[in-house]
Amino acid sequence: MYDAHVHLDFMSNGEEVARDAAAAGVRLLAATVTPQGFVAARERFGTFDNVDLGLGLHPWWVEPDRATADVDVFLELLPETQFVSEIGLDFGKRHLETRAAQTEAFTRIARACAEAGGKTLSIHAVHAAGDAIDILEEAGTLESCTCIFHWFTGPSDQLKRAIAAGCLFSVGTRMLATGKGREYVKAIPADQLLTETDAPPEQGVPYSFAELRAELERVNELRGRFV
Repeated sequence: MYDAHVHLDFMSNGEEVARDAAAAGVRLLAATVTPQGFVAARERFGTFDNVDLGLGLHPWWVEPDRATADVDVFLELLPETQFVSEIGLDFGKRHLETRAAQTEAFTRIARACAEAGGKTLSIHAVHAAGDAIDILEEAGTLESCTCIFHWFTGPSDQLKRAIAAGCLFSVGTRMLATGKGREYVKAIPADQLLTETDAPPEQGVPYSFAELRAELERVNELRGRFV
């Protein structure tokens, strides 16, 4: 099994989770939220063969007064990893004031990934799916890299656009809990679907491999066949 989006570095027992995952045959795409977080997580998890550690600059952590410097550090680290997670755009009310800084940061990252090629990106897009696809398309990232939309909540026309562009989609419990999310799971081609936990959902909640199994069973149930 593959957990395509998990915040292993947010867990105080992340090393234990990584070891248990290896024993259970589970591979983890571990997202970080800042370049500095990636460096720290590399110290903790760099020796685990089943952990794909992602270099991240989450839109919630993009601050206008330091965004340029953070992206500069991000780009210096980019050659060191195939995985870029978590990046993206969030134009919800709580984060709309940083829209310009987010857009600039995401654009620079998308262009650098496109130029490097062969990167695997896990993308956060809230009220910004069309903008994210526009940037990825214009940068050439869709062609040269694997782009995964994490917990896709955009409108159906943008879902169709992302599917046509060859994007992948990581699906978790919270997406499966909504009618819209379940309809999207049925619409996405099987070879473009991944499972994720986005763990930990809150402090003190333990990671559960059973959640991944339950998600896969739910996806299969919705689609009426094995994925």
